[in-house]
Amino acid sequence: MAALTGGCACGRVRYRVNEAPLFTYACHCTDCQRTTGSAFVIHSTVAKEDFEIEGDTQSVTLPTSSGAGYDIHFCCNCGTYVWCIYHVRADPVLIVRSGTFDDAARVTPGAHIFTASMQPWFKLPDDVPSFPQAFDRNLTWPAESLQKLDDLIARG
Repeated sequence: MAALTGGCACGRVRYRVNEAPLFTYACHCTDCQRTTGSAFVIHSTVAKEDFEIEGDTQSVTLPTSSGAGYDIHFCCNCGTYVWCIYHVRADPVLIVRSGTFDDAARVTPGAHIFTASMQPWFKLPDDVPSFPQAFDRNLTWPAESLQKLDDLIARG
């Protein structure tokens, strides 16, 4: 997959993801519903080393049901949430809000998570795995993504 580019609504923050995301998923938790004002969010997990960003962002730490919290980074001008880092693990990855990609159709969810709290009117696709809570990435992610993550962790 060629590099993915994206940015905020006003264009002052631009980014590039130089390698394909490790995994993309739809999250239906109530925290994501609240921060998006929508029924769910699409997240793409990318290696930190593959992410280049230009422009000014701020971050705030928000709570999660795990209690670990996460840092959401947003444009200082328009407030668009662009990417985040979850505290539950110290992996060398970050999560890009997939709706901020210039061509968001290039990534599709490989799973739907926290479906126990999804909106009752949403119908899950039959051909995509879904989980009432979080997924086990060792059972869900493609083998090449797991290998890349292992390599990133080993390099420290």
